[in-house]
Amino acid sequence: MAAIPQDLLDRIRALERQVRELTGRAQTRPALDQIQHGQVVIAEGGTLTVKDADGTELLFLGKLDPHPDGSPQYGLLLNREDGSLALSMWSGGPEPQGIDLWDARGNVIISEDRVAGGLARPYLHTPLYPTNDLDAYAWTTDSNPNALWSGAHLRQQPKASIGGYLQADAGTVGRCQVYMNGQPWGAVHETNGGWIQWGDGALPVPGDFFAGVEVEIKVWRVSGTGRVRVCPTGMYGAQS
Repeated sequence: MAAIPQDLLDRIRALERQVRELTGRAQTRPALDQIQHGQVVIAEGGTLTVKDADGTELLFLGKLDPHPDGSPQYGLLLNREDGSLALSMWSGGPEPQGIDLWDARGNVIISEDRVAGGLARPYLHTPLYPTNDLDAYAWTTDSNPNALWSGAHLRQQPKASIGGYLQADAGTVGRCQVYMNGQPWGAVHETNGGWIQWGDGALPVPGDFFAGVEVEIKVWRVSGTGRVRVCPTGMYGAQS
């Protein structure tokens, strides 16, 4: 039998120890589908997609359709288990990206105003009430603007729309106009006897987000001897 050099046996034993150590580490290291320390970076246009067992896409994070100017866009799409969109962060135009909440039929039910900030949807209705001058309730014969309706509006959206009806007795010309914080806001609407329907907006609302705004509908008689009446149909906030 040929003599085996002692150093060769030592090298074999060392290799065996290393194999045993590697085998033990393979059994104790974290699973390859877990990250216990550090961070995950997806760069250079990469994306992250999560799908359920039947292949329906539930989450997409990364590069979307580009902006209208051709620049790349990165955002987020979150779907329900049936594939319908539930939450998104993206922009379909030149405006900044915004968060949208979608119902199962594809309607945006909650969104931020991408231009002026604040709330875009839903549009919130603001009721208007008569002033405390009960003698002037619903009608006036004054030639000066008289506030027949007033209300406190909370500015959650940058614009608002207001509408209503204006009426004057036969032979009487009457006008109405919406004021905000004591300043004319909408157009001057006029009737020469009978009823007209009027509306203003969507127009900018004064103040910053969540500011309180005093809203008034002022009415006055231009000519004639009859009464002038106004009836608001509602007010709601609107996006830019």
